[in-house]
This record gives sequence, C-alpha cells and structure tokens, in this order.
Amino acid sequence: MKKQTRYANHAKAFAPQQNWGPAISRVAPAMLLTFLLAACPKANPPAPAPTPLPSPSPTPTPLPQTYVPYSRMETAKLFNGLEIRSKVATTEGSLAVLERKIPEAYTLELNVDVRVPQAAQTMDQLAVGDPLLGTVLPGLKDQLSTSRVSNFYHGLYRLKVEAVHRDLTRLEQMVSRHNFFDCNTILELQDRKSSRKALVIQSDMDVNGDGSDADRSSDVDGSTANFQPYTSYRWLKRTNKASQFIPEKEERLKQLESEYDAKSTTPERKRIVKDQIQELERELNDLKKYSFLISKADPFIVLPGFMFRQPAEPFTPKLGDIAVVIFQGKLYPALVGDAGPSYKIGEASLRICKQIDPRSNAYNRPASDLNVTYLVFPGSAEEPPGPPDLQKLHNRCSALLHEIGGYSGELFAWQDILATPSPSPSPSLSPSASASASTSATASGTPVPSPTVRSGSTP
Repeated sequence: MKKQTRYANHAKAFAPQQNWGPAISRVAPAMLLTFLLAACPKANPPAPAPTPLPSPSPTPTPLPQTYVPYSRMETAKLFNGLEIRSKVATTEGSLAVLERKIPEAYTLELNVDVRVPQAAQTMDQLAVGDPLLGTVLPGLKDQLSTSRVSNFYHGLYRLKVEAVHRDLTRLEQMVSRHNFFDCNTILELQDRKSSRKALVIQSDMDVNGDGSDADRSSDVDGSTANFQPYTSYRWLKRTNKASQFIPEKEERLKQLESEYDAKSTTPERKRIVKDQIQELERELNDLKKYSFLISKADPFIVLPGFMFRQPAEPFTPKLGDIAVVIFQGKLYPALVGDAGPSYKIGEASLRICKQIDPRSNAYNRPASDLNVTYLVFPGSAEEPPGPPDLQKLHNRCSALLHEIGGYSGELFAWQDILATPSPSPSPSLSPSASASASTSATASGTPVPSPTVRSGSTP
C-alpha cells in the first residue's frame, strides 16, 4: 500500500494541470514590471574626470654665448628707518686665477648720504613745529633777531654723523632716522633789558624712567630694560633708609668676584670682569651715599652729555638749571636733571610725559613730532642741590620767563605726590619749642658737593 501510494503521488505531481489561470495571474504582473523597466531609458553614468595634461616644461633661458654685463638695483628699508639702495654691477675681467688675488676685483662700497638739517631761527620756521609758540612767548619774535644758532646744535649733529660712521658695520644698530632728525634748533638768546640768557631747543620728547630716592619713596619700578636707579643730578642722603636696589647689586658683585678668583677664568675674561667689578662698586657707593630724582614724581628734562662737558661759557647748561617745557600752549616747570647719550636730544621724566600724554611709558613717547620747545636758563641752578621744591620751582620759572619778555597761557602747577601730610601739632607744644625744633632741623643739613654727570650715560 505504501509503495502504491508513493507512485500515486508521483503520478499526480507530473499529471497535466487542467486550470492555468491562477498561475498566470500570479506571474503576469512580474513579467510586466520587468518589461516596463527594460523599456525605460537608462540614466547616463557620470562622465569620467578628464586626465590632466602634463605641464609643459618651461623654456630654459638661453645661455649667453659670451660675457654679458650685469647691473641691477634694489631698495630696502631697515626697521630703524634707514633706506638702503644696493646695486650689483659687473665688468669683464681677466682670468679667475689672477682676479682671485686682486682685492679690487670683488668689493663692496658702502656709502651713507645724509642731509644735515639747517637750524630753525625765525619765528616762521619755529612755528612749523609749534604754531602756538609765538603766542605763548610774545617777546620771542623780537629776540630772535639777535639770537644765534648755538654751537651745541652743530656739535650735536657732528656727533650724530660720527655715531653713524661708527656703526657702519652694524647697520641695524645705526642711529634711526627718527633719532637723527630729532632736533629742529638750538638757539642762544639774551634779553636786551634783563640780560637774561636762555637756550631755545625744539625737539620731540622721549621718556626717561630713571632715578630713585629711598629717603622719599621706595616705590620705584626698575623692571624696564634700560632703567638705572641714578640720575646725574644728586644730593647727599638725608636718612639711613637703604636703597631697594642695593641687595641685587651686592649679589651680582659677589658673583663677579667669585668668577674673577676662579682658576678657570681666562686672563681676557678677568680684564672684563675687573672692569665690571669696579663699575658695580662705584654704583653701590653712589646708592649708599646719594639720593636722586625720581622719574615718576619729579619734573625734569635730559640734555646730551657732551653739553655738560664743554668749557664754562655763558650758555653752557648745568645740572639743576631751571627749564620750562612748552607743548600745545602750556608751560611746564622743570629741572635739568640728567645727562643722556651725546647724539640724542629731547627727553623728559615720566612725570612730564604722562602730563602731556597719560599713555606715556618707557616704550611709548608722548610727542614724536618736533613740536616740543625746551627753554633752559643757564646759570639758574641753586646750591646746594636737593629734592625739588615744586612750589619754589614754579615761582622761579615764572620770574625767569618774565625776564625774557613774559608769557601767556598756563604755567602748570605741579603737586608733590611724594609729600606726606604733616601731623597735627601737639597741643602741649609751645611756640618756642616748635621754633627751636625747626631751627635744629635746618642746621643739621649736610652740605653736598656739586652734582656730577652720571658715568656711563654717554657713548
């Protein structure tokens, strides 16, 4: 039975189908869909990227068939404003084996062409720098007719040219264009009526941040690169307060002495170290013995060091002389307080600079143009030297200005920012005791020598 059943099933499977309708109905949609898809146009495939053509080889420059002269000029400018014009030029020579032995066959000629400016001497010429100067100093115009260009002016520019020549092999260290043309005039004038003499200097204004005085303040910032705790104008210390800059210099002195005594130090190095030791010893002696002007507190100006080293003449300035700085119609009392490099002019203390431009600092000058006038009154320094009395300085400036024809506008009144308020008098202190104390304090003042020009301040 099982075998018959299996055969029957096989026969049934291969038997002809009587009804094909359902099967066709299932297959027809699929075939139709295939036909429709085959009949639809196919989307074009993306075009292949074009194959880049090889870059054509540059046409080589034809080689010369004989000697061809060469000449080319270039212009460049250094950071200090110095414009350099270079030229390479050739001429035909002899054999290389011979030219190598001739120095003139391969040379560099360095020529510096400088226009030394003429000094301003008339009111119109001075007004180019400061149009208000004739108004501020109404008597100046008449006095200029008898004034003369100072030898200091010609000496200053001679020193500038010498500085340029000295640094020819170090172009980046040469005097900058700004500092070469930093002086418009130095005039010597004398009032006909009072015979008062004055130097009239027209320049720009850089910042001097030097000086310290432990007697008056220990709040002095010595962090700037070129800071020095001294000024050329100085006086004997009046207290036992030590300078804040002594410990650092004493430590440096110990290091140098150890280096000098070391067996490994060469003789050449010993000579250098010995000079440094002597310089540090002088600086330490000055800091322990003297007080100096303070840039942020005292109004003072700086003059080139060579001006103080000239023979004593009627117009030769001295440290401590009275000066007046004139800028944009205002007048600022000042002292001649420091000696600077001999080939530069136009510098004032931070106190003056910040009054002119509050943004002033050691790296930001208040006046870049030649629009600042400095009046210096030779022979006006008072003895003995000491810390500036700003009220007295104001009065002296006013009197000296009237001796050269007067002034109009504001003569600025400085306030002593280092002054400590006086304590209220004790009720038990009698007038006679107070007078006695005042007399004693005055009598105890120690006379001091005349101030000297700071060593190392000039090139």
